Formats: sequence, C-alpha cells, structure tokens
Amino acid sequence: MSVWERAALGPRGAVEATGASTGGRETARVARKLRQVERLRFGPDDPRTVVSQMDRLAAAHDGWINLVPWTAGEEEPETSLGFFTLLGGDRANVTMCTWIPAKDEGRAQGMEHLGITHGAGSRARAELSSQGIALGASWFVEQDHPRRGLVVRIPAGEPHAELLGWTLRAVAALSGPVPPPRWIAEVHLPTSS
Repeated sequence: MSVWERAALGPRGAVEATGASTGGRETARVARKLRQVERLRFGPDDPRTVVSQMDRLAAAHDGWINLVPWTAGEEEPETSLGFFTLLGGDRANVTMCTWIPAKDEGRAQGMEHLGITHGAGSRARAELSSQGIALGASWFVEQDHPRRGLVVRIPAGEPHAELLGWTLRAVAALSGPVPPPRWIAEVHLPTSS
C-alpha cells in the first residue's frame, strides 16, 4: 500500500500516513512545534516587561508581539485582526501593531518590522508627521495604505525601549483623541524556547 493510499484512508482507516512519497522514498512527517503565547497587560508608563520580551525575541530571531490599546471598562481586546480585516473587512477602526524581530542573516544586520493597522482613513505617515511623531531617520517605509496600514522596516539594534515608546505614541495618535490608558501585549514566543 502506498503512502498516498494510506493517507486516503484518513483517521478512521486501518493505517495512517506516516510520511510523503518523494521519488519512491517515504519521508517522515515532522510535527511542527507549537508556539507558546504570553498575554501581558501594561501601561505606557511602565513598558519594561514588553521591552524585555522584545530583547528576548530579538536575541532568538524568532517570534512576534501584537500590541493592542485597551480602554478601561471594555472587555480585553482581541489581538488578532483576521484575514478579512486586512482586506478592508468589517472591523473598522481597529488600531493595533505587530513587531517582528530581525531574522538571523549571518553577518548581515537584518531588519525588524513594525506594522500598524488603523482606522484613521488616511495614510498613517502623514497623520503621524502632522502630530509631530516622526519616523526614525534610518527607518524605511515598506507600506503606507489607508486600509492595510503602515509597515516600517527598522535596522536591528535600535533600542527597544525607544522603539516601543514611539510605537505606543503612534498607535495612540492613530486611535483617536484619548490616549489608551492600558495595553495588551500578546507575545508569540520563539519555538526554541
């Protein structure tokens, strides 16, 4: 019985597939390691726990952090937008950001990524600039779209405390007139931790 025949039997079949056929050879399926997630609550006046997590992920070159403003009296917000929101879907005015550490590129210094989705209805860079929140001189704007948001590449090695401070100010500016009093950080830990 071939691997494909065994796979066709499915979970109720007598034998489950253990691999894929590659040129007449069977290769074992490798289970993907599940990524652990930590949710942290923090205020803009004390972001140390998030900065330490950024340092941890940067050292591992793996993982990411979602940041969402949390207004008092609301239920804890979702930290995932979902596919259709990125295409201009139903969750209007969702402001959140995602930070991704630089990948290990050997000797070359990689780039960290910062993405901010917002409901400002305009390009975020111009809106932030009008409020005196300028991007770093060495930062590169990869995307600035009214619906899909702002994506910035940042050279690895930028101080994470400064980057997080800028991010919180930027998200607060794009969220509306009242700065968020609290934040949720969803830290997607490295698979090797």
